[in-house]
Amino acid sequence: MTSARNAIATAAFLTCSLFPLAGLAGEIADKAVEVESLLGSGDDVAALAAARDVLGKTWEATTGLAIGETALLVEPASGYGIYNPRPDEKFKLGEPVLIYAEPMGFGYGTPGEGLYSIGFFVDLKVMTEMGEVLADLQNLTELDLTSRYPNREFQANLTYNLEGISPGRYILQTTLRDKNSAKVGSFENTVEFVE
Repeated sequence: MTSARNAIATAAFLTCSLFPLAGLAGEIADKAVEVESLLGSGDDVAALAAARDVLGKTWEATTGLAIGETALLVEPASGYGIYNPRPDEKFKLGEPVLIYAEPMGFGYGTPGEGLYSIGFFVDLKVMTEMGEVLADLQNLTELDLTSRYPNREFQANLTYNLEGISPGRYILQTTLRDKNSAKVGSFENTVEFVE
């Protein structure tokens, strides 16, 4: 009987706590139905515009920054998705660590003249494989982009110079803090420094 009461209480809690999201999910689902209807009627332009609205509503509903693709690089990325990944995670001592990442769900600033701004504060934590924190660097750098369109594609091109680090394997934890919302996202890359 107790387990049945617990199950009912849990279901009631989940229903109450998710209720605000239900309205949003309905709005997104309704818009998706509109996309299907427009595609069915052959109105491709309107269907794509409605699909963009679905993505926009989903984007705004995220509670944090989602980090898509991340990669250690051979050279800085030249654009979104335009990069050459490193064949391994080994770096010579003194060699810069180049990292590519794709944040999603960020907010937009409005610097004026019909422009949109995207920006992040970047923090770096350097750890041993056992989780011992060797460095915790806040506001290490900033990433910024200004555009006439609210881009969804943003490449975080990062370069870390870890001078004086000893040979060995390390975890680099990068945290991006959105300048235009309260959203935060982190990701990790394992690197090995060799002589």
